[in-house]
Amino acid sequence: MEHTMKLYQSEFEDLKLDRKKREYRLYDDKRKLVKIGDTIRFQKLPNLDDEVTVAVTNIEVFDNWFDCYSKYYKEDFIDQYPTVSAVVKDTYEGGYYTEEESNKQACVIFTLKRQGL
Repeated sequence: MEHTMKLYQSEFEDLKLDRKKREYRLYDDKRKLVKIGDTIRFQKLPNLDDEVTVAVTNIEVFDNWFDCYSKYYKEDFIDQYPTVSAVVKDTYEGGYYTEEESNKQACVIFTLKRQGL
């Protein structure tokens, strides 16, 4: 099954250049439909004028953002954030997800592999 998601430009470019291996999302009803082996077609925000398709090779679900980000902090975030707590803070203050909706849902990490590589 193919799913469609959107990414901001910098994250999109990292994915397109195969520098991004994981996508962190709220485990809402839409994300619960994604299974290992499915594909995700990511569209670049804001104009949706480019896209890249990836295969989902692993799915990990966590109860909260702190545990979710802690798993791969050294690989995915240490160059951008001084602590795991700073990543969580940016999730709320950066407009990605509210604390309220995050408290109601779990978090998910999709491990991705570019199609055709």
